[in-house]
Amino acid sequence: MKDLDKLFESFETGIRSAKAQKPKEYLESIGLDYTTLRIGFNSGQFHHKISQAVKDHYEALGLLKKSTAAIRKSNMTAYTVFGKYALVFPLMDKNNQIVNYYALRFNMVTPQQDYLNTEGLYPCYPNVNTKRLFITPTLLDAASLVQSKALDQREAVLALHEGELFTQHEGAITALNELEEIIIINY
Repeated sequence: MKDLDKLFESFETGIRSAKAQKPKEYLESIGLDYTTLRIGFNSGQFHHKISQAVKDHYEALGLLKKSTAAIRKSNMTAYTVFGKYALVFPLMDKNNQIVNYYALRFNMVTPQQDYLNTEGLYPCYPNVNTKRLFITPTLLDAASLVQSKALDQREAVLALHEGELFTQHEGAITALNELEEIIIINY
């Protein structure tokens, strides 16, 4: 979905913004580095100053939902935004295109996590020549492992969707022709 790829680029720009101090501080507190991982920040304003047709498209993708919140002008529509004020991680399809987002709303008493949909894998589909596959219960665990640079060229990691193994995980694993070992990280 090219739309999700393009939008994610704006989230990556958002995390690099001087105004994004809180997201950067949170990432530092959990030991993740946005300069080495693909992490974005959704301030919740990506739908401002775009055409209604694009808003309708984002609504169809689940990124926007019409809201009954008060608005300044009567000819405007209020929206609830997926992953508002959240760190955003991309999930990929077999073609390395973004098909899903994982949003971590960190600025709450209890951080909230949500997926846009059930598609895609994080960090990506493993290379077919993978010999050792690490499976983590969460996306953040997989991000930590990727960032550690502990994996060699024939090793890969897959994050479950908050502990759940989906059909696309199974398909990715069975496509690994040279797989010798699966290591399930559990805690």
